[in-house]
Amino acid sequence: MNVEIIALIVLVAVFAISAIRNVHMGALALVAACVIGVLLVGESLDDVLGGFPVDALLILLGITYLFGIARAVGTIDWLVDKSVRLIGDRVALIPWAMFAVGTLVACLGTSHAAFTLVPIAMSLAHKHRIHSTMMGIAMSSAIVGGALAPTSIVGITVLTVATSAGIPYNAALMFGLSVGINTVIVAVAFFMFGGRELIARGRAAKAASGELSTGGTGGVAGTGFSTRPRGGGTALLEQTVAQKLTGYQLMTLVSIPVLVIAFFTLTLNDIDLNLGAVALTLAVLLAFINPKAGREGLAKVDWNTILLLGGIITYVGVLTRLGAIDQLGEFARSVNEPLIAALVLCIIAGLVSAFASTIGIIGALVPLAVPLLLPGGGLEMTGFIYALAISASLVDCAPFGTTGATIVASAHESERPRLYKHLTIWGLSMVVIGPVITIALFVVPFLG
Repeated sequence: MNVEIIALIVLVAVFAISAIRNVHMGALALVAACVIGVLLVGESLDDVLGGFPVDALLILLGITYLFGIARAVGTIDWLVDKSVRLIGDRVALIPWAMFAVGTLVACLGTSHAAFTLVPIAMSLAHKHRIHSTMMGIAMSSAIVGGALAPTSIVGITVLTVATSAGIPYNAALMFGLSVGINTVIVAVAFFMFGGRELIARGRAAKAASGELSTGGTGGVAGTGFSTRPRGGGTALLEQTVAQKLTGYQLMTLVSIPVLVIAFFTLTLNDIDLNLGAVALTLAVLLAFINPKAGREGLAKVDWNTILLLGGIITYVGVLTRLGAIDQLGEFARSVNEPLIAALVLCIIAGLVSAFASTIGIIGALVPLAVPLLLPGGGLEMTGFIYALAISASLVDCAPFGTTGATIVASAHESERPRLYKHLTIWGLSMVVIGPVITIALFVVPFLG
C-alpha cells in the first residue's frame, strides 16, 4: 500500500474516530497532519505547519471578534429589532432577503465580503425563530452563488483557468447558472427546515393585526405593545418602543459598513489585505475605546470552529503536497467512459473543496479535464466546466471550510451543535448530489 492511500485512509479514520468517540475533529486532523507529514512523508514540521490556513482563520477571528463586540454591547440586538419593524409580519421573506443581499455583496470583488452579513443573518434567524440551518444554507448559497460572478475573484479564476486551457467559456452564463442552482437549493432548504411554518405564522400575524385594527382583542391600543404570534400560535405581548443607540453602540454599528467599504477600497487599489485583518483592526480599536466590551467580544469568538478549520485544512495540505489529490484526478481521467469520468471529477472537486480551497481545486482539476473536452475526448463543447465549478462550490456550506465555519461560528451558541451536524450532512450530501444534478443539466443534454 503506497503512502498516498495510507494518508487518505487516515483522513477517513479522523472522521470515524471523531464521530464514534466524540473527539474534536480539528485537533485529530492537526495531530494526524504532523504524524503523517513528519513520520510517513518525511516533511519537516515547519513544512507541515506551513499549510495551516492563517488567512482563513484570520477571517474567522476578525469577523467573529468584531461582531462579538457588537453583540456584547447590544448593537446587533438593536439592528435586529429595527429589522423586525421593517419586515413586520412577513417573516418568511427574511431568508430570501438575506440571500439576495448576500449574493449581491459576494459579486463585488470577493465573496469574503459577504461574510460580514453572516452574523447579522444568523442573529435575525435566532430573533425570529427561523431554523438556523435554513438561514445558514441561504447565506452559504448567497456566498458561493455570487462568488462565480465575472466580477468576483473565484469567477475570474475559473475564467482564467478555462481560457488558458483553451476551453470555451461564457462568464455571464456561468454566473446565471450558479445563481439559478443556488436559488433552487435555498428553496429546497426553505421548505425542509420550516418554511411552511414561517408562511403560516405570517398569515396568522396578519389576521391578528386585522382583528386588532377592527377593534378585536388581539392587542392593547395606545400602549406601545403589539400582538405577534409565537410558536404554537400563542400570542405574546412585545414592546415595540425603540431604544436610542448610545455613542459606543453607534460606533460599532458604523464599523460594519466601514469594514465593507474599506475592504472593497483596498481590493480595488490592488492592496492584498485579508478581510479578517481589516475586521480585527476595527475590533481592536473598539476594544481600546471600551476594554470591557473588548473582553466580552473576545469571549464570543468560536475557537472550537477555528481549530476545526485549521486542523482539517492543514491535513488536506499534506495530502496535496503528497500528490494524493493529483492521483484522484488521474484516476478519474483513466475511466474509459467520458461521462463517468466527468462525474468522478466533479465528485472529487466537491469532496476536496469541502475541506480545502475551492479556487485551488478548480485550478487543479480543470487542466486534468482538458483531454475530455478536446475534439475526440467525448465531451466536446459541453457545459462540463460549468458543472465542475458549481460542484466544487455547492459543498462550501460544510463546516470544514471557511464559509461553513463562519456560519456555525456566527450562530447562537445554543444552536451551534445542531447547525454543525446539519451543515455537515447537507454539505457532504452535495458532494454527490451537486455533480449528479449539474452533469444531468449541463453535460448530458449536449452529448452527441
